[in-house]
Amino acid sequence: RKEVALRVAILYTGQTLAYCCAGLIAAAVFGTLSGKAGLAGWQWLFIVLASVGGILALICAFFLPDYPHSKTGSARWSMTEDMRKVAAARIIADRVSTSEAKAGVWQGLKMSVKDIKLWALVGVNIGLSAAYGFSNFYPSIFLVVEGFGYNRVVTLLLTAPPYIFAAIGSLVNSWHSDKVGERGFHFSGPVGVGCIGYIICLITQNGDARYAASFIFVGGMYISNSLVMSWVTGVMGRTPENRAVSVAIVNVLGQVGNVIAPYFFVESDRPRYQMAFILMMVFALLAVSCAMLLKIGLVRANKRLYREAVEEEKAYQPYLT
Repeated sequence: RKEVALRVAILYTGQTLAYCCAGLIAAAVFGTLSGKAGLAGWQWLFIVLASVGGILALICAFFLPDYPHSKTGSARWSMTEDMRKVAAARIIADRVSTSEAKAGVWQGLKMSVKDIKLWALVGVNIGLSAAYGFSNFYPSIFLVVEGFGYNRVVTLLLTAPPYIFAAIGSLVNSWHSDKVGERGFHFSGPVGVGCIGYIICLITQNGDARYAASFIFVGGMYISNSLVMSWVTGVMGRTPENRAVSVAIVNVLGQVGNVIAPYFFVESDRPRYQMAFILMMVFALLAVSCAMLLKIGLVRANKRLYREAVEEEKAYQPYLT
């Protein structure tokens, strides 16, 4: 559990860096393929992105092992039998509670939906997903870079540095979170700082100031992003099924934030988008509130687990708070 945040951050860094390239890819597709074969530019964009993603997904399916103890994927040649046994033993020893060997998918679902920790994490993910609603408009019509007076390519290039900063920050923050074994403050701190960027955009229309502010809010929201799934896998892992179901529920319900966020940016609110910044800040604070409530609950649970460990003379395995 103390090693997963950095690994998830590396995975999520691909998503963050994709935003660096998204605008440039779109510009290239619209500039070179629009109208070819009777297809509009947006249709070609769908084809290009879907094709690349689909091909990579098929390739990865042959490399990813199912479980640490599985002889599937790359584990067939990259891990010996002893390595697989050690990996499985480390996971079992790191669990907060004893695994229920006979628990299946339905039991895992039941354990998940009855656990208040899951719903706190759902609140965290919905809040954060809505809080970075700017990603739907950055850079196409978002005022942070609109009106700089540069051509399209230069303007698109200007959108890359904030995401590069966010990717680096995510790796550093997740590494430190793993090192000290803490999640709540490492999530809430960057999100809180990101809200300062929203406040700057609320009080000024200056393009340079808003561009500088974009480093703050893009960094703040995306630096925290990877910690959500790290936290889910850390506190919802009584069984592999429990963990898998919990990750799915948090991911699926978290999309509520992505669904509602585009409606924050209404045409009548141009060019300041004050309502959008206010709503993104509100949802960011919702995510922080849920994270802090979860942290408080986990601290209390750890005190109970410690008492039980002392009374029963067994190993103490606390939650990562």
